[in-house]
Amino acid sequence: MKYIVAGIIATLALTACDAPTNEEKLKAQTAKVYGLNSDERAMAQTNAKQFYEKEWPVSQTERANGFFIECRPSDSNFNGLVSCFGKVPKLGGGFVDIKRYCGYRPELVGCSDEDTVK
Repeated sequence: MKYIVAGIIATLALTACDAPTNEEKLKAQTAKVYGLNSDERAMAQTNAKQFYEKEWPVSQTERANGFFIECRPSDSNFNGLVSCFGKVPKLGGGFVDIKRYCGYRPELVGCSDEDTVK
């Protein structure tokens, strides 16, 4: 019986030490995020609007505009790209949700389907 109790206490002690607290998890996540300033946010939105709101083919003779929904600055990091969302028309009607990574620095114009800078 002593060994079982000692084993349980040892297991609890080890698990309590290894598990990060919620505060530690939050700090680790926010350390990776780069807060955009107002100019960078505006640049990302401009790049996203140019991508989403252009004319897209919906048939051989018709075209329609997509629309920009939002960029999430909380998804940004130091690579100069931020996650943006919008809808583009699809062939035959309706819209499809598209996620793109749009630049918020002057040297990163436009949007990409990959969250990497080449």
